[in-house]
Formats: sequence, structure tokens, C-alpha cells
Amino acid sequence: MAHADAIVVGGGVVGAACARALARADLTVTLIEGGPFRGASSLAAAGMLAPFVETAAEDPLLGFSVRARDAYRELAPVLREATGIDIGLWTDGILHLAFTEDEVATIRNDVAWQRQSGFAAEWLTPEDLQERAPGISPEALGAALAPEDGALDPLALLDALIKDAEAHGATMVRGEPVGEVMIRNHRVEGVRTATKLYASETVVIAAGAWSGQIKGLPRPVSVEPIRGQMIAVEWPEDEPAAIVYGSSGYVLRRGNEALAGSTMEYVGFDASVTDEGLAHIERSMAQVYPGLEGLTPRRTWAGLRPVTPDGRPLIGPDATVAGLWYATGHGRSGVLLAASTGDLIAKQVTGDPVDHDLTPIDPGRFWSF
Repeated sequence: MAHADAIVVGGGVVGAACARALARADLTVTLIEGGPFRGASSLAAAGMLAPFVETAAEDPLLGFSVRARDAYRELAPVLREATGIDIGLWTDGILHLAFTEDEVATIRNDVAWQRQSGFAAEWLTPEDLQERAPGISPEALGAALAPEDGALDPLALLDALIKDAEAHGATMVRGEPVGEVMIRNHRVEGVRTATKLYASETVVIAAGAWSGQIKGLPRPVSVEPIRGQMIAVEWPEDEPAAIVYGSSGYVLRRGNEALAGSTMEYVGFDASVTDEGLAHIERSMAQVYPGLEGLTPRRTWAGLRPVTPDGRPLIGPDATVAGLWYATGHGRSGVLLAASTGDLIAKQVTGDPVDHDLTPIDPGRFWSF
């Protein structure tokens, strides 16, 4: 029976970040990835670092999300030096367009509270928009600019996190889905795959939308999949790079492609793309960038985001089983929160002080004892 100080179940960006942080804390770590899972969110993500999109002033995770975004400015060069992998960090801001007077009022109000809270935010006029991104629809009445937001390449991030984890002694196990967590006398003892037992007194559940499918957990995990479909088309020649949100979707440049998304569909573990979903994205894409209308998609795909009832992740210990930890349910913020989630899990596991209010992300908040 293989033994490790810690086992991380799930090899997406969150699981990889947890494995890296635990390995860097001098624990022996086994990272178990059961995939490939069709629709795994890390493989399908756009990689947005956008804490202010669709965020209210009272969001209890806002501070954590902003710090998570900022952490990539330090992490990107560290990973590049350690692994040779450039995670494609882009920090030139995100635009949120207004196409109606009601949207103008709402978005300008968002800019106001963000500035009053000490965050960088600007309101851009239509003239400002055309100067910054001339391909944006002239029908836009203005936009909020979050100048410190951005994006990264999620696949590059995943590769870099795993490579750095392995450099610090972590072992990667691929193609062995964890079927069961082994628990005795309210203490975790390891996990079981179809072919092998892996022993550890620390197990981190980071299997995204599949976290609730693992047997042996002391109670149901409040995570379910939500499908998000996406399209890639050719980015217009000579159009400046940008990340732009409209009223019903977003467009961003990565390389020579425009990535557009996305839907929010409760369809279980169905990761297929649909004519209806793609048509919705194409309409949204054309609203933002009219020059993209009618372009033949280079590729289409869908991801399954792990979402909790209140939209906040589960990060922290199980309330009744010693050594059992959760790092799942990140929804549309998996890439944004991945590295900081890993650091938070490692600090809690090793007993280091945590300077963050853990109540909003406490895994026990949906359960009564």
C-alpha cells in the first residue's frame, strides 16, 4: 500500500495548486487524477482573472478574490523560472460594456462603489472605448474598466503547477479515479481506486464537479456541475488584444484566436455542445465585436463547472472527520482562486496562521450537526 503525508484527489488547477503548496511545505504528496474527464473545467476554462465581474460590494469573497488575482503577478515569474513554462499572464484590464441606459446606470454604480472601496476602476466613454479597442461595437454606450484584471492560459498554469509540484517531490498518479475515501473512527486513512489503496492521514478532495461522486465521504458534498459552452474563432488582424464582457457573454484574445463564451446550464454531467448554446454565444460575440459575426468556428467545446448552492467554494476541513479537507466548488472562479486555494489548504494542514476569514468558504456551512 502506497503511503504519503497527503493525498490530493483531482488533478485540475485547484488540485495541482494544492499538491504544489503541500509539497513546498515539505510534505510527501500523491496527486491522483482520474481523468481524462470529458468537460473537466480546468481543460475548458477561459482563464479569466476577473474578481469584479458580476460581483456585488457585499460579496464576502471579494477581498480574497482580489488577493488571489494579485498573487499571480508574483507566481507567474516564479513558475517560469522553476519550470520554464510561461502561464501567459495578461494584466491589461477587463472591459464591461453597457448597451442600454439601465446597464449604464448599473455599471457606473459598480465603478463608484469599487473606487470608494479603494479598488482601481474607471468609466470609459464611447470615444474612450473606440480608442482602446476600435473593433468593439459602436452601439456600446460606455464601459467599466477594471485595469488590474486580466487572464492567463489555464493549460499552461496546470502544467506549470504539476511540474513544480513534482520538482518538490510530489507524485502524480494518472488514470486512476478515486472511488472511495477510507475513514475509520472519524479519521481519514486514505483512498481507494479500482486497483490500489493509497494510505494517508490527510486527504484533500479537489475533484471539481466530480467531488460529490466519491464514495465514503461522511455526507453529500454540495457541488453540482454547470455546463459552459465556448467557441474559438480567428481574432481580427490588427485589432488590439482585449478582454470584453457584454450583457450575456465575453470575448478575449488568446494567441491568434478570439475565445467567446459562455453558457450556464444545469444538465448534469453532459459536456456536449448544442446548436442552441453555440447560437447564444455567437449572438453575444457579435454584439460585442461585430467583426466576428459569421466567422466559422475553429473549434467548440464545453466545460463542467463545480458550483455550490451559494456560489462560494468549499475550502477547509471536514467538521467531523480528522484529516479530511475540501478544495472544490469554485464555479467560474477556479483559475482565479486556484493558487490561493492551494496556499490556504497548505497553511491549514500544516497549522500555519491564516490571515483570512474562513467562514464564507467553510465546507460545513451547508450542514447542521
